[in-house]
Amino acid sequence: MPDDKQSESSDHTTRKVTPIERVVILVIVVGALALRVGTAVTHQSLAHPDEIFQTQEPAHQLAFGYSVRTWEWREGVRSWVFPLMLAGIMRLTEKVGSGSSGYVTATAIFLSLISLSTVWFGYKWARRASGIEAALIAAGCCAVWYELVLFAARALTEVVAAHALLPGLYLGIYGDEITEKRRMFLAGLFCGVAAALRVQLLLAVFLGMIYFCRERWRERLRPLVMGALVPAIIFGVVDACTWSYPFQSYYRYIWVNVIEGRSSLYGTQPWFWYISLLLTHLGPLAVLAAIGVRRSPILGWLAFIMVAAHSMISHKESRFIYPAVPLAITLASIGIVEIAKTCGAIWKSPLRTRIVVGGSVAFVSAMSFWLSAQFVYRAEDGGGLAAFRQLSRDPNVCGIGLHGVAWLETGGYTYLHRRVPIFPLIGEYQAREASPGFNALLSFGTLDRVEGNFHLQTCWGEVCLYKRPGLCKPNGLGELNSELKLAGE
Repeated sequence: MPDDKQSESSDHTTRKVTPIERVVILVIVVGALALRVGTAVTHQSLAHPDEIFQTQEPAHQLAFGYSVRTWEWREGVRSWVFPLMLAGIMRLTEKVGSGSSGYVTATAIFLSLISLSTVWFGYKWARRASGIEAALIAAGCCAVWYELVLFAARALTEVVAAHALLPGLYLGIYGDEITEKRRMFLAGLFCGVAAALRVQLLLAVFLGMIYFCRERWRERLRPLVMGALVPAIIFGVVDACTWSYPFQSYYRYIWVNVIEGRSSLYGTQPWFWYISLLLTHLGPLAVLAAIGVRRSPILGWLAFIMVAAHSMISHKESRFIYPAVPLAITLASIGIVEIAKTCGAIWKSPLRTRIVVGGSVAFVSAMSFWLSAQFVYRAEDGGGLAAFRQLSRDPNVCGIGLHGVAWLETGGYTYLHRRVPIFPLIGEYQAREASPGFNALLSFGTLDRVEGNFHLQTCWGEVCLYKRPGLCKPNGLGELNSELKLAGE
């Protein structure tokens, strides 16, 4: 079984990049970015409400002074570092488009750019582990794989953590294009950012850093630790400034979700759930990844540790193990080349690089399209987002009622970008009595009768927007934030 050190020293992994190869990689990277941004802009949907209410809403609070505030942000179980970064983007790009469209699009572009680390990592890692064919296949597959595309522009901490982790893993194990101290510092820095954003990755990061230093402890450990301390100090200081003490968000997060068991209220799954999930989400690529592990066992171990660490937690969601997906795609690309080499040896005629690379990327693209249609993340359930985004361009809106539309299905003030009250309504009677307090109404489906001079404007799927002329008056009904605080949500 060849290990990573043997692969690193082999001739085909160290030769210089050819001009043609540079052009191919550039085309793949540009195509990957266009696919990610295009998907985010033209197919608005929510993979999970957390991508709005745990990251972009607090960012909107920092940038503009108001937001929907959930229990996590009232009880101090989240760090402000990531929202602070997003808030800067929002402030800088607010005037680029009308309403919220400018900074919403800018945020999607920014997150999509970060997500290109999956393509970069696939190319660089596979090239060192298996050669140019595997590198081009990995880059192409990471560019088109549906989960990497659909999650690219999502403001989810596990997604951004994965995109930070990949450079750290490569620099820690390969990355000898730069001096050892510098690459160890950068490896620790990127891995530290990943662990700070997603504490569940801490075990994989810790074991990975031990592996980085396995041969040269004295030379590597110090710069590695110094790099990891940078994000740790930043996150600790931000917690001390925004909450009560350093690392409060981590302590409170563990206490509330693990000790008090609040995360279990959102559903639990058996320990093997992630394994079955990966098998169904990856399809035949899971088998190819298992073959690729022979060439790069450390990558297989790291993916296994990520899945195992998350499997010990009762509350499970498929998005939580996103960090393991680019590792699996890279391993699958290496596995394809191993099969091609075996076939070439049997037939006593090596397959041409163009055929192997082109056929492999075409096959994975077809699998990506087929598998994506089977999972909920492709569903265009963004009616609430579209409605709030349209209302953000309406200067006359003074209040919004939600009738049959859950507040979690909207874009919050991130998409609304107007400091007006939002009223969650229960039943037609409450909608009728509260109607003086809002002049825009979102309903689930069309309504048979709407009192108060409301008229249907348009529908996005099952979400319909009604408007009435005139101003808003106090209606005695609690707006969204007060209702959430009262309900403890």
